[in-house]
Amino acid sequence: MTSPVERSEAARHLRNGQAASNGRRRGVLLVNLGTPDSPDRRSVQKYLAEFLSDPSVIQLPRGLGWFNRPLGHLIASLRAKKSASLYRRIWTESGSPLCSITSEQTEALGAVLPPGWQAFYAMRYGRPSIEQALEHISEARIDELVVIPMYPQFSGTTTGTAVRELYSSLRRGGHHFSVIVRNSWFEDGGYVYAQAKLIRDYALAHGLSPENTRLVLSAHGLPVSYINRGDPYLDQIQRSIELITARLGWPAERVSMGYQSRMGPAKWVEPNLDELLLRLAREGEKRLLVCPISFTADCLETLEEIDVRYRAVVENAGADLFLSPALNTSAPFISALKELALRGPRPSTEGGSKTRPLFSSGKKKQGVARDTDALVLIGVSKANRVGDGLGPQLRYSTEAGLCKTKKAQCDIVPLLKDVCAQTEVTEAFVWNTCARFEFYGWLSKDGLNGKRDQTVAEVKRSLFGQDELEGMDVNVHFGVDAWHHLMRTVSGLNSGLPGDKDILEQLETAQRVSERAGSADSLTKRLISDAISLERDVRKQTSWGQFDPGYCYAAMARIVEATDLTLADSQCTVFGGSTTSRSVLTTLAQRFDVPTRTLTLVYRGHGSGQMKLLRKAIGNGKRVRVGAYNERAALDAAAEADVIVLGIDADKPILDVDEISDLRDFRKRPLTIIDFNTFGSTRGLETIEGVTVFNAQQLDDEVVAYGEAMCASPKFADAVGEAEEWIVTQSARRQCQVAVEPTQDHCRACGRPRSSRCLGPTLTSVGSSIS
Repeated sequence: MTSPVERSEAARHLRNGQAASNGRRRGVLLVNLGTPDSPDRRSVQKYLAEFLSDPSVIQLPRGLGWFNRPLGHLIASLRAKKSASLYRRIWTESGSPLCSITSEQTEALGAVLPPGWQAFYAMRYGRPSIEQALEHISEARIDELVVIPMYPQFSGTTTGTAVRELYSSLRRGGHHFSVIVRNSWFEDGGYVYAQAKLIRDYALAHGLSPENTRLVLSAHGLPVSYINRGDPYLDQIQRSIELITARLGWPAERVSMGYQSRMGPAKWVEPNLDELLLRLAREGEKRLLVCPISFTADCLETLEEIDVRYRAVVENAGADLFLSPALNTSAPFISALKELALRGPRPSTEGGSKTRPLFSSGKKKQGVARDTDALVLIGVSKANRVGDGLGPQLRYSTEAGLCKTKKAQCDIVPLLKDVCAQTEVTEAFVWNTCARFEFYGWLSKDGLNGKRDQTVAEVKRSLFGQDELEGMDVNVHFGVDAWHHLMRTVSGLNSGLPGDKDILEQLETAQRVSERAGSADSLTKRLISDAISLERDVRKQTSWGQFDPGYCYAAMARIVEATDLTLADSQCTVFGGSTTSRSVLTTLAQRFDVPTRTLTLVYRGHGSGQMKLLRKAIGNGKRVRVGAYNERAALDAAAEADVIVLGIDADKPILDVDEISDLRDFRKRPLTIIDFNTFGSTRGLETIEGVTVFNAQQLDDEVVAYGEAMCASPKFADAVGEAEEWIVTQSARRQCQVAVEPTQDHCRACGRPRSSRCLGPTLTSVGSSIS
């Protein structure tokens, strides 16, 4: 007699699709469209010939079926050269993105399937073929096979031809395992939820919402004649759109649908995606979020057609295009594939994913107190030349302590999301530079009334972990003290290079990142706007305006002086899409007279406002867009450079000695590398004869030396004093604004009447501490 525990365990195995009693082996086969073996013309022509010769793809009138093969080969020969150039744009170190992503999807699915299950993949055209995959499945002694064509919506040109090839291969190979095909899952609840969540997460990460963005869903097009012959594809696409937008919660009036990849003279379903995007941009839509819903893995149609060609169309019309990735290996999609394999498709209205729209607002935190009163600063920074001055008292971290604290820019968005979701912080941004890692946030009323210390402790754990590390000294300031510190910083008084103008761009980047995280609203925008305005005024109203160097310029000027490097005669390549990279490009062109035509920018990006500024900075220079910095295109750009400047904010090296050493003979043509990344972007390059590397610490030392020479100016001390007093005056005024209650006649801080103009010579602290 079985025990309740044993019965429960057996039931669990049955629910997971595993009949432990008979030991049958089960497999899942994912089938996608296909890809050439390489991006050369011959391979692409071979792939296209197989694809275009399929009578399901090019459907000729009855009686002309004999012409499919010669027609397919003819079109392939005519299109091969152009198609090969397009494939080269997206090819990666791992090969074709479609093939590598499908392989990753298979591996991810295999990891979540129950014991006794295995996952495989195949391509309808190219390799691995369905026939090859079935051989592997047979060798694995699989008894039962679930086949999932990777097209949610059925069409004879995709799922239909894949299923026909499947059964033909089964017959040819004499395979005897049982087969189940999931040939249509356009309204499956798991798929709908995965797609809606993907759009929602991407939108929140990039500061997009129905109020400021038009959502454009994209699907592969189809000739109208195929639909008229009964292909259900269009109806299923429209049903998927209804379910996805409802689950997402994006208003229907802010959603459009377009079809892409039309080919040949026949009439295709409309609207055409490129024409739709152009029309929306011309009608005044400034942000267009495109999401491909019929592609389950990124491929030529998403990475090149949309992200390159259609992006250019949109940006030339004055708008920004944001491209959500395909489902790829997102966790909800892998979970959906698992459920498809084990149980089959389930309507979206049933089962796991309930119906509350993902974009609906949850319960809001209790309102924010007056903005400055609720402001908190938590952060670490390195010592500066001016010191605390008349600002709040600070403790300084070592270089090592700051390195342990800093995070890569890509990690800031999830950090901000987590802090605002888990604590009594309503808005926040992080000022993340080579000299500081500072968090600014606004506490809710609950956060101010009795929960302040608890909230600060929670934020510090999110920022720095459980324990503060050696060399890390965390500053915590509240209210006007936090505001005062921010204003001193933006004016360049808290910088290792006094007066550093580059920090303005860093602050603007902090705002953009917080907007992508959804943690920036009116308080953040107003504070940063006030800070930029104050910086401009303090330079205009005082002699501090005479001292306005840039960090990048100071570092490179010292290097040029020490090495006799002639930048204007050098081939300069800048890596990275950061604010630092933009400052470097501007500095090279404006301060060192480097012709922009000799500049090369290697970057990753999605056409955001930062990318617009980068394109403006490089002018008519060469831009190389890559998926990863170790791709062939990036290494080719490095091979052509005399000077490489690394403005990347990543915590792992991108240039390794093994990859660089064979690019050319550096003894004959030396290479200078200037690395602004605090984490370090190179590994072992200093061992190559003819390669000179200046790392971030060396650059910092050069900037310190540049700053020391500037501080020796007789006018420097007077300028600092004027700037300090000017900011103190503004801080005192700000404190009176905070201290006066609507019902009070006098300011709590200085005792003056509400109507008086408070110009207090000293600052009475609203509250600060150092921990």
